[in-house]
Amino acid sequence: MSKIFIFSALFFITANCFSQITGEVNGKVIDRSNQQPLQDVSVSVLKNTIVLGGAVSDEKGFFKIDEIPVGEYTIRLSLVGFNTLFIDNIVVNSGAPADVLAELEIVSTELIEITEERFRNPNDISNSFKNLNYEEIRRSPGGFEDIGRVVQTLPGVSFVNDGRNDLIVRGGSPSENLFLVDNSVVPNINHFGSQGSTGGPISIINLELLREINFVTGGFSAKYGDKLSSILELKLREGSREKFLSDINLSATGFGAVFEGPIGSEKKGSWIFSARRSYLDLIFNASGFGFVPAYSSAQIKAVYDFNDKNSLTVNAYGNLDNVKFNNDTEENIQDNETILDNDQKGYVNTFELKSLLTKKSFALFNLGRTYNTVNYLGRDSLFNDVFRNNSKESETTLKAEYFLSPDIGTQLEFGAAWRFVNFENDILRDTDTTYFIDPVSGDRYVLPALSINDDNSTGKAFAFAQLTHTFFGKLKINAGLRYDYFAFINNKNYISPRASAVFSFTSKFNLSFAYGIFYQSPSYVWLIANPVNKNLNDIRADHYIAGAEYLPSSDFRISLEAYYKNYSDYPVSSLRPYVILANSGGDFEQEEDFGLEPLISAGTGYSRGIELFIQKTLTESFYGTLNLSIYESKYKALDGIERTSNFDNRYLFTITGGYKFGDGWQAGSKFRFAGGRPYTPINPADGTMLVSEYNTARLPDYTRLDVRLDKIWNFSKWTLVTYIDIQDILNKKNVTAFEWNKYTKMIEEDESIGLLPSIGINVMF
Repeated sequence: MSKIFIFSALFFITANCFSQITGEVNGKVIDRSNQQPLQDVSVSVLKNTIVLGGAVSDEKGFFKIDEIPVGEYTIRLSLVGFNTLFIDNIVVNSGAPADVLAELEIVSTELIEITEERFRNPNDISNSFKNLNYEEIRRSPGGFEDIGRVVQTLPGVSFVNDGRNDLIVRGGSPSENLFLVDNSVVPNINHFGSQGSTGGPISIINLELLREINFVTGGFSAKYGDKLSSILELKLREGSREKFLSDINLSATGFGAVFEGPIGSEKKGSWIFSARRSYLDLIFNASGFGFVPAYSSAQIKAVYDFNDKNSLTVNAYGNLDNVKFNNDTEENIQDNETILDNDQKGYVNTFELKSLLTKKSFALFNLGRTYNTVNYLGRDSLFNDVFRNNSKESETTLKAEYFLSPDIGTQLEFGAAWRFVNFENDILRDTDTTYFIDPVSGDRYVLPALSINDDNSTGKAFAFAQLTHTFFGKLKINAGLRYDYFAFINNKNYISPRASAVFSFTSKFNLSFAYGIFYQSPSYVWLIANPVNKNLNDIRADHYIAGAEYLPSSDFRISLEAYYKNYSDYPVSSLRPYVILANSGGDFEQEEDFGLEPLISAGTGYSRGIELFIQKTLTESFYGTLNLSIYESKYKALDGIERTSNFDNRYLFTITGGYKFGDGWQAGSKFRFAGGRPYTPINPADGTMLVSEYNTARLPDYTRLDVRLDKIWNFSKWTLVTYIDIQDILNKKNVTAFEWNKYTKMIEEDESIGLLPSIGINVMF
């Protein structure tokens, strides 16, 4: 006990010794409407409304504030004719400058009063929008510093189990989410990604390169398409334009390093590079696990300003994922028979040129390529191959966008793109007998043998136009039209009108509405499964959303939203008339989950719900969020029977909070409660399941409490960030599924891992 006391005392003494160490805040300010740099912006560093330092931006929009005591602050940016902007969660360390990119919103003082902004939506989004910055994601308890796992705690977002970061948004399938990284569409941001879906166990994108995320859960503008439920936009930070910096880190998801530095002189450009590798394979091997995953990734971003009007951004990242099976015991052999071997590798490479054309307009030109290979292999207990799926998918996209602000309160957006698509598939499946009973014959459904070996090239295209206009400083209208084209299917053309509005009664209270038609093309692996699948249509969802938001204070908000999503043309199986692919995408461990059978666009469904979100940002010492979602999601497959969706939890509740004690100490906790997901009861005699009982039972409700303690140590030239994170501190082993074990002839529970402590170490210099 005495040793613990001495260690704790040294902890605090050391912190106090270095409490006067300072750091700096660097950044750039631009006009949100035309992306032009803003000069003479007053930038202040605030602590509890007290100004600790300040600067004024130069002719290129850059600013620098020196000699700020290490700690966490709010940045205030103000300029005559613009709304004052507040940015919270700015952490000043001695090891690396805090980097800020701020976009100010111009106003007309003849129409509306200049206001202070802390919570704001993008111009073309009226509701269903949340923003998280790097620090909010980093400090999230139980989040493993992983983007997807933290987004799972936002309103309307559910999950499959603790081992995956799939996003199930407002009752939709995990395949319905669009990912963008620095304005470039990418198919997936996760290691071991599910083919045809968007989830996986862990994010490829290194959090240390992230600046912020924008997350839209419905009613998004015509600029975004080919997905039905959500937009997750990741905005990466630039590297330092002034000096070389390093960051060595260890966390629950792996260990790695980040290096960054300037390109050229006079802040012309920068680069930043990271590499990471997991160490779970070392732990799993040592613990005797039969299933051992290993993954690694590398990522680079470079930015260069050719002149005051033109700049180039280059992004690239790649992943290498492998699974090893330890079939050294009979138990491991039996367990591994139900899991597909899943080896993957891929890369993303994008180039974007930004051109500031006039004081009222700018353009973006984007060239991007994505490539991914998946190698699934299923074997029986005698190690005979019963399923193989070796697929390669690549896309090369050319995109151009034009933005015009002809006057204050009006913005026009136009864009178009062509995508070159190639997918190669080598798939082999033996005849597979399922456990579901055909209600007509009384026999089990059988999936026939399948052999596919083909190489397809095709194209996709889209074009959009979007108008945003504010009337009398009170009513903002968004209206857009989108056109999508997919050459590979027979019905190639789709048009999507969308509109939204927000009316501000006061600066503290507003109402919003949104309606839109959204289309999503069928997954490539669905289309090659059978020749008739080319007759599939794009899946359609109609969104209806209404919301209200109230700001009791500048750092506190309450929002309430109701939504209804109406689905049509969802692919359904003609062999298994109870199957709709809206229920797939969350856990690709069985070969029957890939949709490899004749499909028809005959599925319908809906999801409806209401969401409450309360947020207090960190402006002094305390921060917290509370969200409650109540919803239902149901579908009809080919047999026309309405059934509950696999992803219908009915209710979701999450509360997070944290407190900063000073001297770099911070504690946080997160409690999550979710209703049990539906499942089909299993016959304990033989493991069969009746179609008439499909999804009529529910798993036990899910509860989890996570806690986290952070400490930042600032020294004269470097910073040490440490934390301990305890996932599921109450050791509540939630049941995630019931499965039939054909060897023991028993129904078994799949449980979460329970209590899981982890530590993190970050060295910045």
